[in-house]
Amino acid sequence: MFTPQAYKAREVHAAVEMRVVGDGAQRAYLFVPAQPRVEDAIPVVLFHHGWQGMNPMNFGALIDHLVRSGHAVIYPVYQDSEHTPPPLVTDNAGYANRQALNVLSQEFGLIPRPGQTLYYGFSVGSAISINLALNAEHYGLPPADAMMLVSPGDAYHADNGRWTQSIYGPVEMLPADLPVVIITGEDDDIGLPTARKLAARLCHIPREHRIMLVVPSSSYNGRKVMAGHGSPGAPDSRYNFSLQRYDFPRALQGLPEYEVSASLNQLDFYGYWKIADGLLDGLKSGSFAATVFGDGTDQQLSLGFWGDGMALNPMKIENPCP
Repeated sequence: MFTPQAYKAREVHAAVEMRVVGDGAQRAYLFVPAQPRVEDAIPVVLFHHGWQGMNPMNFGALIDHLVRSGHAVIYPVYQDSEHTPPPLVTDNAGYANRQALNVLSQEFGLIPRPGQTLYYGFSVGSAISINLALNAEHYGLPPADAMMLVSPGDAYHADNGRWTQSIYGPVEMLPADLPVVIITGEDDDIGLPTARKLAARLCHIPREHRIMLVVPSSSYNGRKVMAGHGSPGAPDSRYNFSLQRYDFPRALQGLPEYEVSASLNQLDFYGYWKIADGLLDGLKSGSFAATVFGDGTDQQLSLGFWGDGMALNPMKIENPCP
């Protein structure tokens, strides 16, 4: 059910149209489904990367999957170098997201489908996602209808330690009816402690719309998959767009298979991607499957199997709330 072939079967659009909006720290990459095009309204993913992840290549396979599955993905760059002050990144991302939404409307004739906007944040991008969700109207953005915080980090994990203050806003002010998933690797010395801190600040959200999942590493018969901070990466070299580049393709044709990478593995397909698709499916249908907010079913926690049928170590649920 969560094999690469199953994900490919969801990709009903044969291509991805791409536009580059703005430049420098206020650049955003806009990815829109094509062949066929979507009409009128579309689910949107605001995709906020980690520190110095300005090039979308490291998440290219996931972006490609989300777009070819029928979603518009906006990837704001939010910094032009490691020297961008962390307090500026939320404003930069908010502005770039808004400009990309303008292009989505003006060039593609599409608006965000009401009730189907996912804020996705990796590492420091988790802080950006939360801050934008707290001030969506100020930034002219659609409100977050669900949030996925992946291997969350903070400013003091980036910026070579020069910045010592947190850039997270008042997490406790997020709406109590906002579905939130926190997911991180067990061997992630940035993501796991930050995830635990965030989860403890989200107890005002009912358990049926709040969960923290921990992805373990696994090794077997000489093979291993590691759940460190880079574990959620899903590279696709077709999405190799640096800030120094100004010649971009207008469209990317879909491929029948995902690019081979050690970073794209069972932890993605049975872990991070399972949750992302589950959140988006739940927004579309109006109810979330147990694979997202369940109480520990095998299908929810399973990370799949090695080639001979031996199971990988399953995910774990942590709940700091009384």
